[in-house]
Amino acid sequence: MTPIKLLIDAGNTRVKSALMDSEGHIEPWFNLPYEELPTQELPDTVTECWLSLVGGPQQHQFLERWFSAKLRVNQVHSEAQAFGVRNAYAAPSTLGVDRWLALLGAYNEQPKATVIIDAGTAITVDWVTAEGAHLGGWIAPGVDLMQSSVTSRAPKVFTRQDQMWGRANQLGVSTPDGLMDGCVNMFAGLVRQALHVTEVELDWFDYRLLFSGGSTPLLPLELKRRGEQRSELVLQGLALYANT
Repeated sequence: MTPIKLLIDAGNTRVKSALMDSEGHIEPWFNLPYEELPTQELPDTVTECWLSLVGGPQQHQFLERWFSAKLRVNQVHSEAQAFGVRNAYAAPSTLGVDRWLALLGAYNEQPKATVIIDAGTAITVDWVTAEGAHLGGWIAPGVDLMQSSVTSRAPKVFTRQDQMWGRANQLGVSTPDGLMDGCVNMFAGLVRQALHVTEVELDWFDYRLLFSGGSTPLLPLELKRRGEQRSELVLQGLALYANT
């Protein structure tokens, strides 16, 4: 594979990337925190980049320093309609571009009723119909953000964020355990409510459930089994723009 295009999914805390060749084939490259970007050397054959950026000015500066003057950068923004998907937002550009691209990636892979749950810094849920109509979605604090919002306002409450695994359905017997269990199970509860809305309110039963984001492994097994782990959806959406 001779890469000629770079795809960048720049989130709040990490940067995911893929390389695309002249025939549109995509190969994942790296998934790193912003601070480690300088360790990656751009291939000489890459001169153009398609960028999804949801981070703030600091993250943008990291990227600009890394890109230097080597690349032509095409920053993608959310639209009212593209690639068969219609944005539900009255102000389409205000839909997070990562959510928009994930919708495009999922729908163009398989035009079927789909629920996308991304659990990162924030937890987002989006619904798209088999006809490509985005119905809207939810935004909630991510699991880490839930915990830090408590500890920042209650000094006597503390947590051990490196011990969250396997806490779903558990009852805490200490303050840090209680906080971890409460936040992990709030995440699980949000997912269960999303499934309830999908199946009861929307009356969907033949649909895809796609998970992405670093907190997905925290879910109990019975929920994870309901869907697919798909961390590359934003990059798939970027590839659509890069191929035009």
